[in-house]
Amino acid sequence: MHRSARASEFGINGNEVREEQEDEVMEILARVEHNLNDLAQGLSLLGLKRCSWCKRFLRSSDPGALFGGDGELVCFGCVPAWWPSRREQLSCEDRKKIEGNLVFWLRSFHNAHLVKDSRKTSENQPVKFELVASCLECRGTGTLMGDRRCRYCDGPGAVRVVVPERTR
Repeated sequence: MHRSARASEFGINGNEVREEQEDEVMEILARVEHNLNDLAQGLSLLGLKRCSWCKRFLRSSDPGALFGGDGELVCFGCVPAWWPSRREQLSCEDRKKIEGNLVFWLRSFHNAHLVKDSRKTSENQPVKFELVASCLECRGTGTLMGDRRCRYCDGPGAVRVVVPERTR
């Protein structure tokens, strides 16, 4: 005898059973989601913050662990993928501001260095990633104090920021 014929023989409606099971599953999923949110809140109370890209938790007491660009926290490992996509979404003014903060953070906590000559390569040390940013000293103009050429970027108004493979 076919299954549906047997079920109807006993007065069981398959649709009702499925709906009850779906309701139970949705209830369980809602509880799990609530518990995960509670766990994430608890971790933040312990001083851990979450990377908005990879979703890993990192210590907020380590200033080099997460970059806080535009209210979005991104870990060092995600910056090479995050910055190119994020910078396209920003206005020119916001991009310069966040880019300046990013360069400062990379130099302060990840041994990044500035390369004035874009033709120079970093042959002696493997590079994790690099980016071109507006010069922080001349604010991208290429000049200081009117007519003097900027000594940090040598005039183009931009510098190459190189982050070596091994950082702290």
